Amino acid sequence: MNWKTVFNPFSKYSENQLLIAGIVSLGITLVLCNVFNLQVDSIFHYRYADEKDSFIKSIGYSLLSYIIAIIIFFILGKIYNKRTRFIDIINTILISQIPGIFIILISELPIIKNSMESIRVMAEKNPANISPADLVVICIFSFSALLLIAYGMTLIYNGFKTATNLKNWKQIVIFAFLIIVTTITCQFIF
Repeated sequence: MNWKTVFNPFSKYSENQLLIAGIVSLGITLVLCNVFNLQVDSIFHYRYADEKDSFIKSIGYSLLSYIIAIIIFFILGKIYNKRTRFIDIINTILISQIPGIFIILISELPIIKNSMESIRVMAEKNPANISPADLVVICIFSFSALLLIAYGMTLIYNGFKTATNLKNWKQIVIFAFLIIVTTITCQFIF
């Protein structure tokens, strides 16, 4: 396995291959969100969907969160490099969200859900009685989720860097800041 390709698939695969992989992963994400009653409300963030929202409305919100990120980073990419292509930014956003599939799947494992529920109940009643086993399970899940989010951040950085020829540390800081602002802002919109 070539680790460079794992962390930067944008340097090895064509835009068409990346687009197909991105669209397939988007489809998988939307199906999983429907199955587990989740909604993408921002890149790198999921929440439980409102019970009264229809399936179509939930998908619409999810797609809108991706579209907002694509537009924002395309504009930034054009500011950094006039030759930035729209397809490269679409691929960057879609591919960077693949680790989220694994976060959804892991978070829905019965052991994780049971531990979360147990901790929630005990925290309301008597926090001193929270099971150490439940804490260990949640800590392992949290660490795994953190690694997957870091991997997603690495993918979005490498994709954007490849698409825009990003080199300047000031541009990198603005890019990172924009990821945070976009992620937080979209959560409040939806």
